[in-house]
Amino acid sequence: MNAVLLMLSLIVLACAAPCSAQDAPADSGQRERQDAGQRSPSKQKAWRPKLFAFCMDVADSKHRSLPEQARMLRELGFDGAAYGLWVGEDLERNLRTLDEAGLQVYMFETRINLAQPFEAGALAEAMGKLKGRPAIISVQLHGFPPGDPRGEEPAVRILHQLGDVAAKCGVRVSIYNHVGNWTESVPFAVQIARTVNHPQIGVNFNLCHWLKVEGRKDYRPLLRENADRIFVVTINGAKVAAKDWTGLIQPLDQGDFDNRQLLAALREIGYRGPIGVMCYGIPGDAGEYLQRSMKAWRTWEADWRE
Repeated sequence: MNAVLLMLSLIVLACAAPCSAQDAPADSGQRERQDAGQRSPSKQKAWRPKLFAFCMDVADSKHRSLPEQARMLRELGFDGAAYGLWVGEDLERNLRTLDEAGLQVYMFETRINLAQPFEAGALAEAMGKLKGRPAIISVQLHGFPPGDPRGEEPAVRILHQLGDVAAKCGVRVSIYNHVGNWTESVPFAVQIARTVNHPQIGVNFNLCHWLKVEGRKDYRPLLRENADRIFVVTINGAKVAAKDWTGLIQPLDQGDFDNRQLLAALREIGYRGPIGVMCYGIPGDAGEYLQRSMKAWRTWEADWRE
């Protein structure tokens, strides 16, 4: 009995002993500091979106061929490119050219007239040939004035049809915001994507057209509330108050638009899609201004490293 009492006494003393500093629970201040450290950008997982060039061939003073464009982009450090959607043998041949150069296509652009009968035919065939690739089919919807209610029924029907095709092919379809199109407004494009309610259907966030339509409006609430529907983003240097494309589309090292803030917002919402550098109409040698854009991108990229 004495032995049992002695053992119980030792257990009570052990339980009453104060916790060591190592075992002690953190006070509320310490917990807050730990939580803040977990949330700080420096502790987040490194963010490395794929970077592609878009419309770099439109005004290039060197008039580079497709193989030359691919070689230039790889040498500059781009992950890929975007083009208007090729069909038939052109698609197969050009994909082989880009594969040989080790360059991906992250976006193909095409146009659909909502005011005319639609047949998926050639578009569906092209999507089938993109199976296993990261390409997003970006569609410009036109045929009606921006936001015209007459466009909603055909748009929803066509996009749902394309979403089903995309699901079979393992690709996605994104509504392109372009000035003058039925979906020139990103918020309106998001509304249409929500109405379609198909997992393969999302929207673009095209900076130069956003600035043309929305001006200085804060884009961050839109991105936060619709992170699941933002499939592809294109950026560029820009003068926010500009009215023409020469001011709204510049290399990344020019203009007063804060691309760092936009990229931080994308990182915050967990965006994992590709990011394109819009080059439409920029004069001169595409190799020269894209090199400058890449230098700016590398500087910003340093903000995201662990």
